[in-house]
Amino acid sequence: MLPFAITTPFEPIHEKHIDGVPIKGAFHPIGPGTDEGLYNPLYEGDILYDPLDGRNAVANVSLLWPDGAAVFKIDDDVGCPDSPQCEILMRAMDHYHARSCIRFKEWSGERNYIRIFFNSKESGACWSSVGRVGNGEQKLSLGHRCWYLGIVVHELGHAIGFWHEMNRPDRDNWIYIFWNNILPNYHSAFAKQDAKTVNTLGEDFDFKSVMMYDEYAFSKDGKSPTLQSKKGVEIGPIWKKFGLSDSDRRRLHKLYQCEGNKPKRGFPYNVTCDFNLHTCGFKNGGSAVWHWRTVNDTDGYVYSSYENSGTSPGFLMSINFHKVDPTKGLSLGCVRFWYLIQEEAIAYLKLSQAYLKRVTQLDNDPETTFELWYNDTSDGQWVHVAVPLYVTRPFRVGTVRA
Repeated sequence: MLPFAITTPFEPIHEKHIDGVPIKGAFHPIGPGTDEGLYNPLYEGDILYDPLDGRNAVANVSLLWPDGAAVFKIDDDVGCPDSPQCEILMRAMDHYHARSCIRFKEWSGERNYIRIFFNSKESGACWSSVGRVGNGEQKLSLGHRCWYLGIVVHELGHAIGFWHEMNRPDRDNWIYIFWNNILPNYHSAFAKQDAKTVNTLGEDFDFKSVMMYDEYAFSKDGKSPTLQSKKGVEIGPIWKKFGLSDSDRRRLHKLYQCEGNKPKRGFPYNVTCDFNLHTCGFKNGGSAVWHWRTVNDTDGYVYSSYENSGTSPGFLMSINFHKVDPTKGLSLGCVRFWYLIQEEAIAYLKLSQAYLKRVTQLDNDPETTFELWYNDTSDGQWVHVAVPLYVTRPFRVGTVRA
């Protein structure tokens, strides 16, 4: 149930800034390629994890995302949908969608989700938890040194349940470690994991894995190698990698017990959400004119104010929804909402649906965007509406007020 209102009350919006610059239209440039954003004073450099917990996402199935649905929510400071950073993030998610049963699903009220944010405070740090932590929001940091396909795929790999390749219990059979060349206080990044807690899933050591650091990882001077293949294989930095290796894909399939790139059978197509407790992932588009108002502990609604927007159109766009397999008999969905046009001036409310080529598509194609419902009645009464919509293609819905 989606309650909308066009009303006269006004509450100011405080514009967010990064380094004193407004977010909208002010995107961070992508700098020279480097893996240094992965070198942090965290577990193995880029893992938000307490080793005393004694847990391993690969060995502990409770840390996997149920039905392969990794739920995510993107902070505004990433600049979606217009920033180059957002485009790279969507490409990384597409990479998993095309090669596995993993589906990155936008947050629509789930308790557990990955919060992806632009880290402007930690020298461009890239880091993530491993697997689904299960305590509500878990953070995934992408600073200014992280915006390369290989690094983003790497961090998403941690979030769905993978550790670093160089820390495998059998790594000494495959690589040399040059301890004297490692940055002071970073030797723990090369700690070898316990064979009792790590499941290598029957795969040999993989130098090409997107989870494998390169020869100069954590080097004290950037020139002295810290590790080297015993097979004479050149490894290369993560930021230059194109994504998952063949072995990465096989491990992912084994870990989540799936084949090919189709979603798992239990993937949550039946998404039900309302605006009573939150905005269900809906975002402002165009003029930022929609506000959230809480009525009490269990009820709330979204409204648009003329004092803030005047007569300019105000868009309220949904998250991107995954398509539903028509063989499941779920070709039709429904949007139900209450609306109120309180202002006596000329106004209208319109609901549209945009079909997408991919669930990660950032823009709307006018040729595949259709009006579902329209009304301009200003009678000061709350009116209930139920609108059917086809869900056999990825899509988003949007409300326009003008």
